Amino acid sequence: MLSKLFNLPWPPGFFMPEKPCCADGDTPWCGDESDKLYLQSGQFTSVLRTSQAIGGVGELESLSWDGTDTPFCKRGEGSDTKLRLQSGQFTSFLRTSQSVNLLNTSLHGISWDGTNTPWVGIGGFVKLYLQSGQFTSVLRTSEDVSAGGSKRPLNISWDGTNTPWVEFLGVKLMLQSGQFTSTIRTSKDVSGIETDVHGISWDGDSTPWNGNADDKLYLQSGQFTSVLRTSEDVAGIDNIPVGINTNKRTTG
Repeated sequence: MLSKLFNLPWPPGFFMPEKPCCADGDTPWCGDESDKLYLQSGQFTSVLRTSQAIGGVGELESLSWDGTDTPFCKRGEGSDTKLRLQSGQFTSFLRTSQSVNLLNTSLHGISWDGTNTPWVGIGGFVKLYLQSGQFTSVLRTSEDVSAGGSKRPLNISWDGTNTPWVEFLGVKLMLQSGQFTSTIRTSKDVSGIETDVHGISWDGDSTPWNGNADDKLYLQSGQFTSVLRTSEDVAGIDNIPVGINTNKRTTG
C-alpha cells in the first residue's frame, strides 16, 4: 500500500493482483461524466468489459495503453498537475506519477511510443511534449502548435513515425511530422460527423477517435480518409467521452 499512497513504482518482485483479461483489439476510452476508465469490446461492440473509477481533483481527459499498464491524465489539478500510470486494464493501483506543473498547468492528452511519453498541454503554453520514460523529470523535446489558428490541442498519439493529435477549435484530426517537427503532414475536418472531437489513436490501419457532442466512439479509415468505418454510441455509459486508445497496438 505504501507504493500506492506515495505514488512510487512497485518494488521488483512485489505481488500485484492479476489484471482483468483484455482481448487484443479492444478499445480503452475514458469519460469525464463518471470519472472512469472504460474498456469497450472490439472496434466497437456494445459490450463493456470493465471500468475503473479514478476520483480525485480535476477532470479526466485522456488515457493510453503501453501493453501492460494505462497512462492517463487529468486537467484542472493546479499544482498537482501530473502524468499518471494506472496498473493494468484496469486495477485500482496507481504505479507511479510525475508532476509536470512547471511545464504546463492544463493537461489534455497522453500517449506512449514504446520508450517515451508524448503529452499535450494548453496551460501557459500550447505545445506537444515528449517526456522521458514512464515517467522521469526529463523533457526530451516540445513543439509549439499555437500558430495557424490552433489554440486548443486535445489528445495525442503515435503511429511509429508521426504524431496524430486533435485540434479542438478547428474540429480536425491532425498528423504532425515526427516527434516533433513543425510540419503538418495532413489533417481531416470531421465537423460533418462530430462537432466536439476529443480523443485520437492509431491501430495500424485506421484512426479511432471520439467526441462528446454525439457521445460516440468513431473509427476513421487510414490517416485520414473520408471513410468512417464504424461508430458506437456510448451515451448510456458516459455522456462525456474524452479520450480513446486501442489494444491492437502497444504504442500510441
